[in-house]
Amino acid sequence: MMHRIPWTPAVSMMVLVIGACGDNADAEHPPHTDVAPREAWSDDDDPRLLDDSFTYEYAGLPTSGLAEQMPWPGSYWPSYLDGINYRWAGPDTRSPAEKYELAFGKSGVEDAVSAHNGVDSLPTAACRDELDCEEDLVCARRRGEELGRCAPTWTGICHAWAPAALFEREPRWPVTYRGVRFEINDLKALISMAYTEGLAARKVSLRCDEDGETHDLHDIDECRDTNPGTFHVAVANLLGLRHTAFIHDRNYDAEVWNYPVVAYRVARDEPLSPTAANLLLGVEGSDYAFNDRAVALRRLRTELAWVSASPSELDGALSPYLEYFTEIDVYDYIVELDGNGEIIGGEWLGDSQIRHPDFLWIPVEKYDAVVAGEIEYHDVEHLMQLAGGGR
Repeated sequence: MMHRIPWTPAVSMMVLVIGACGDNADAEHPPHTDVAPREAWSDDDDPRLLDDSFTYEYAGLPTSGLAEQMPWPGSYWPSYLDGINYRWAGPDTRSPAEKYELAFGKSGVEDAVSAHNGVDSLPTAACRDELDCEEDLVCARRRGEELGRCAPTWTGICHAWAPAALFEREPRWPVTYRGVRFEINDLKALISMAYTEGLAARKVSLRCDEDGETHDLHDIDECRDTNPGTFHVAVANLLGLRHTAFIHDRNYDAEVWNYPVVAYRVARDEPLSPTAANLLLGVEGSDYAFNDRAVALRRLRTELAWVSASPSELDGALSPYLEYFTEIDVYDYIVELDGNGEIIGGEWLGDSQIRHPDFLWIPVEKYDAVVAGEIEYHDVEHLMQLAGGGR
């Protein structure tokens, strides 16, 4: 099914929430193949970390692309709400974790969930209210507890929701299993939790772990990547040639916001002289100062569409309303070409020098696994299939 991507700024975006959350899945870094090095990007920023069969010839890369398999919006189940222990439908209902424990005859699921990525997992100071916490932190408490922990509101499991939304079909209806009714949102919570472990992934670029408000991130290698050449090669190959969605950490500094990327469009493409490129990058001279191997330069402005998280309280199948959860970022950058017309690197321009994706990754395979010692993937997958979703 094709979904409309609202490219133009005049389109009103009814995005209900922009969630943010924790780290990405453990990524495998496969060895490099025996080919000539591309000197403009580091070993950690080489596109071959994602796929060693990418096309690099600039002229052969499409200027737009759309994923065939779209993700579904879901919550990032924030840690400050105790993850999937949160009673999202009201205080007198059961949480997804409680329902799983009851239906599958488990014990201790809520404690395990909290220790895994809920309130008990937070390595922060104890608190009784917000006055005990630093600015921008809240006092997160488990249900029924007076003492809690200071917590940022952005940590959660978007690193698991994002691949689950790409690999698993969205559940279509509620399911009653062994006398326990699972709403669609309960199933999304459980399948997202199941993807916090047992996931193989491939990742390119380093994670920036610095605060953007207190550091000049452009001078820190981990915060300058993803290299724009890497970015363009990955986007144009995955979405343009293969029509495959991927995941990016949209945030450029220490906060990690993992979101599925579903479309792109090159809105501006023009040749650039070395002198003009140097001026845009703050130096002078007629010889390009940033890559001796670059024979030609192009300036691009690319629009990238990604799917945001949904509120934890929002139930139902949301795929029919995907456009309301779709956001667009615009990136301005230079790509550097060698004598064969292949991309060998690039430089970010203007605000994009710091406001660009931190790293990119693709889920490769999901294994059966037990999460937090209690929640079993095959149990949750069974519920998903009963609900018309799953793999």
